[in-house]
Amino acid sequence: MTLQFNRTAFDPETVRRLWKTQDTKKLSDEQSRARRYEERDDIVLAVNAAIVTRRPLLVYGPPGSGKSSLAGFVAEVLGWRYYEHVITSRTQALDLLWGFDAIRRLSDAQAKTGSLPANHDYVEPGVLWWAFESGSALRRGAGTGVKLKARPKDPARWGKSPHAVVLLDEIDKADPFVPNDLLIPLDRGSFDVTELNAHIELPRDRRVLLVITTNGERELAPAFLRRCVQLELKAPDLGQLQRIAELHHGPDKEGLYEPVANALLQLQRVAREKRVRPPSTAEFLDAIQACRELRIRPGMGKEWELLTSGLLEKQSTFAGG
Repeated sequence: MTLQFNRTAFDPETVRRLWKTQDTKKLSDEQSRARRYEERDDIVLAVNAAIVTRRPLLVYGPPGSGKSSLAGFVAEVLGWRYYEHVITSRTQALDLLWGFDAIRRLSDAQAKTGSLPANHDYVEPGVLWWAFESGSALRRGAGTGVKLKARPKDPARWGKSPHAVVLLDEIDKADPFVPNDLLIPLDRGSFDVTELNAHIELPRDRRVLLVITTNGERELAPAFLRRCVQLELKAPDLGQLQRIAELHHGPDKEGLYEPVANALLQLQRVAREKRVRPPSTAEFLDAIQACRELRIRPGMGKEWELLTSGLLEKQSTFAGG
């Protein structure tokens, strides 16, 4: 059943029709991959809700459900700049705003080779600074009259729009205080760079959509969850897997998609019973490509058995089984 709501803010179906009339040769490989996303109405609704409320979109679901790749697809549909930052156990909230190389500054001060550069030269804008005020980030927060030794490179994966989509991938990998430390910058759309006594603020006429993914490895604080639009992605079913394969590999001329998808679903059920990591959609797409290039069909004796073992039924998947 098609959901009925206003899709003005985010309308992939309309944009896909425009894509068919465009020259795709100018797209990067990353952009081309981003466009091969199988969206559903619940996804479109959640993205629209996040855009109109100016709230982060928190995405959760099993591996292979499309959490991380959603952000790039949204950026392509909207035509916005796209940034991404993979969260690790060492990530601090400040890393997403700015960094200050105090060690290099101390080394320069001790070298006494001349006048010490301004603090701006030791500041490294974080992904949220670039998304909020890319012009200011390009000058490291310096005024127009300040001469910099070197300008930073904009880390946008693509796009030149004033608006931006930012992916913060696997927020649950960080310490629990990291999401909480982001509450004020995200609520206000601004933050202060203390080393520069500078105020960075998202202009009212610009939009930033923050897409945050979690694998559920650590519980997120209620205060953080209240400020997010939440979207649960389910593992793709048989029909969705076939459509995803067609988006990535084109028409199913060899009749591979359904039997390989069925093999994946069976292995996923076994993995869940064993409580180990199930094979994902990415591995399903690899299996399709291998079958096509190597001319191996599902059920084709030893060849299919070995291919399944190497691409779908990996040792890490069934460790201890």
